[in-house]
Amino acid sequence: TGRGIAIWAGSHIYIHDMKVHHCPASGIRVNKGDYITISDSEVYSNTWWSSSAESAIVLAESVSVDTQTKIKMRLTNNVVYDNINKIPYYNPNYAWDYSPIGNKVCSSYVACAQDLVDGCPWECRYGKKTQDYIIDGMGVYVTRNSDTYHYGQMELSDNVAYGNGINGVVFHRTDRGVVQRNTVYDNGVVPRLEYEEAVMEDWMVNLSKSRQAYSGIVLNSAENVKLWSNNVAARYDTDYAFNTVEDGGATPPPLAAGGNNRVCKGLVSPELNSVVAEATDPSVCGGVPVSDSPTPSPTSEPTMAPTPKYQEISCGSKCHLIQWPYKMGGSYAPNVARQECESDCDNGDCKAFSLQDDSRSNFAGNKRCFLYKASKEPSPETCADDPFNTHSCTYATSGGQFFITPAAKAQYNVQDLSTLF
Repeated sequence: TGRGIAIWAGSHIYIHDMKVHHCPASGIRVNKGDYITISDSEVYSNTWWSSSAESAIVLAESVSVDTQTKIKMRLTNNVVYDNINKIPYYNPNYAWDYSPIGNKVCSSYVACAQDLVDGCPWECRYGKKTQDYIIDGMGVYVTRNSDTYHYGQMELSDNVAYGNGINGVVFHRTDRGVVQRNTVYDNGVVPRLEYEEAVMEDWMVNLSKSRQAYSGIVLNSAENVKLWSNNVAARYDTDYAFNTVEDGGATPPPLAAGGNNRVCKGLVSPELNSVVAEATDPSVCGGVPVSDSPTPSPTSEPTMAPTPKYQEISCGSKCHLIQWPYKMGGSYAPNVARQECESDCDNGDCKAFSLQDDSRSNFAGNKRCFLYKASKEPSPETCADDPFNTHSCTYATSGGQFFITPAAKAQYNVQDLSTLF
């Protein structure tokens, strides 16, 4: 099939620690799945030579195997780069008057019936032999799940996506999920014709139309999605770094929740202005391009390795950061407490979580979950730097553990509790 790893149906599948590269089509793809995790993998230089509108890592047409409503589909901790469609999409099964995009009545255009470019709208030429443009080819991508995936949520988190053809991270025609802590920059390698390319590769020469003006994170026809703590730099200042759109140009649905997102370069759609702020430090976006043209493919391999979703901090008997805004979570049996508390953190406004013995008599033997908010800063400010070793920032706990995202660990210089403190 030209794909690196392709699974066409199945459940309870864990794909991890893979290096997938130079496949003509998708790097890793699972269709009609449930309970799928793709994590800690490096996926690069794929999708170049396929006419099937492929993307690097894909979950599509997923099918629920039960009625559980929790997060069951995960794309996490992957490094995804240099995945570009260099051939226009073609689907020989499309009728001449059919188009899956836009709202044009293609049957009303004579030129379309005659397979002509002039006089036939570009939307009506999508997937036809007259398509002479490229608008597909994403990095981390879930697509066409709304009609088939009725129970469960999807999580796209802690991925690094750069140098891909269109967008880095996309939630497309898929409902219920969370997009969080992704670092996305310098995507949109497919040209916008109004900008000159520093290096004009052969596959770019005959393109008649620009790609869409998006090159970051896109929510497209996606309901009940949460957007937390993502850092994005678009390729151009006139590209959308954060965008939400709806098929046919209708008003997109509101976010379920979100906040603490930062933009280093590019535009933000008005619907997302309240949950995205301009970054004061461009380095948080991973690598803001120094010019408006990315390095020609193939790009070099990244220097970073996939990191764990949460890192444990040694906190002794002081595992609660009392000066970090938090909310009380659930109380769980010890054998499932970390998994359940981590899931709670994944599904909300959260950059860290802690566990401690539940002191309430009716929960004796359980672990209590504390969730530290991603959208709020520590107060006083002294607790925003090495908090476990700063006076008055911690609170005594019994049987405590503390876990934090790598990004937040770096931002707040969170170190193990010193034995001298």
